[in-house]
Amino acid sequence: MSEQKQRVFSRIDQNAASIVERSRKLFDIPELGYREFETGRFIRACLDGWGVAYAPASYTGLIVTLGRGAPVVAVVADMDGLPKKAGEGRIHSCGHSLQTSAALALIEALKDEPLSGTVKVIFTPAEEMIDYAYRKELMDRGLVKYPSGKQDMIAHGVFDDVDCVLSCHASGEPGCRFDLGSILKGFVILRAVYTGLGAHAGAAPFAGKNALHAALLAQTGVAFLKDRFDPEDGVNVQPVISEAAGTVNIVPDHAVIETYVRARTEKALFRAADLVENCLKKCGEALDIETEITRRPGFLPLSQSREINALVKENMLLLCGEDEIAEGIVSGASGDVGDLGTLLPTVQFGFTGVSGRFHGDDFAVTDEGTACLCPPKILAGTVLDLFERPVSGRAAFAEKKAAYLKSWLGD
Repeated sequence: MSEQKQRVFSRIDQNAASIVERSRKLFDIPELGYREFETGRFIRACLDGWGVAYAPASYTGLIVTLGRGAPVVAVVADMDGLPKKAGEGRIHSCGHSLQTSAALALIEALKDEPLSGTVKVIFTPAEEMIDYAYRKELMDRGLVKYPSGKQDMIAHGVFDDVDCVLSCHASGEPGCRFDLGSILKGFVILRAVYTGLGAHAGAAPFAGKNALHAALLAQTGVAFLKDRFDPEDGVNVQPVISEAAGTVNIVPDHAVIETYVRARTEKALFRAADLVENCLKKCGEALDIETEITRRPGFLPLSQSREINALVKENMLLLCGEDEIAEGIVSGASGDVGDLGTLLPTVQFGFTGVSGRFHGDDFAVTDEGTACLCPPKILAGTVLDLFERPVSGRAAFAEKKAAYLKSWLGD
């Protein structure tokens, strides 16, 4: 381990009590995407206290730049939480408070270091693709361009000068402390609105057109369609009927199906989304029900950089044994870090120290040593290594970004 890396790791250990305390406070202020106002105030208060400059980005996001010159390594940290499943309120049930805490600890550890490159620590809002009506309102008002924080930042040039990207995320993988090289699926969002004709369900059902029948037929059609998907592609489709009008004596004239279509690769994702969209449409048309399909981009599958993961693993091994690292986990989850992975060499490693269900009300941080202190060390160590052994995708970035904005986000 280099002298500088030893110094940075020691500084994180010396700051352990304040790092853990910050993590606890962040966990206690969960906010939904593009509503991370209190989280932003907390981050700014820390930075102001350290005399570290920052810039706003993507409505509630922030950017801190340390060092100067090439290479430029971006470290991204999600900020948002989720609604509770039961009752009112919100919870950090995906562990994003730990990412924010790790990013702050990284800044604190590196702010006074002589750096042989630049690190951009980017606090990214709105990773969870929920609360779309609110985000649409912000887009209509011109406050953001896209519903995801990283998508919005990509569009606004935040990553134009970046060579590569680092991120971390809480993981529930049993029997290990860390994971790397995991596969995240991409997804497309489909919404089918079926409009029929109301009628007296007893006296004249033949005078109506049952929109709910179209939705039920579409659900059945999608279930049959699943046989068309190669298991290697990891396609997952779970449509739900989110709206249905009518009472027991009125033929339903309105029904809505919503679904994510998930897959491991872009090719499989687009093929599956086309098949499901066609199924939703044809099932409505078969019953002479007016059908309107809306298709929106979610996130792209995450393709991880092997070169950066090799550096990440070197730093993990400073903290644990080989048998405590899981590699190549195939996850059914998705993240907007996948969009970054299509543009730049990107890594998102996992760390444990949590319990309960992800996105569940019982999610909790149970091992603060692993969850709060190890991620900033791995991030800091990898950043320092990347300054000495750069991995860059900047040469092809502009071309990839133009294609991404046009073909994926429809700019």
